[in-house]
Amino acid sequence: MKNYETVIGLEVHVELATKTKIFCACSTAFGGAPNTHTCPVCTGQPGSLPVLNKQVVEYAVAVGLATNCTITQYSKFDRKNYFYPANCMETERQEYRNPDYRPQRTGNA
Repeated sequence: MKNYETVIGLEVHVELATKTKIFCACSTAFGGAPNTHTCPVCTGQPGSLPVLNKQVVEYAVAVGLATNCTITQYSKFDRKNYFYPANCMETERQEYRNPDYRPQRTGNA
């Protein structure tokens, strides 16, 4: 009989207290008129290029360190265009190849 190691991955969604969105400079303020906090990046327009919010990265690293994880030095996002029912702009950004941080291994648990 082979020994197997159980590895469990978690996908966590959080709302950060940043003043701008994760991939553009649009405001995250609540209460604006409809469609006033959007731009070509938010709506996934062809040719628009996202720019990662530095404060979001700092918060993510802080959470990783607080949960005793190893922070990777490289992260890659893929922007895919296809129909995705939960995302009306038909794009999804993925970082499945290189997660931002991984749990520390402690003993033979």
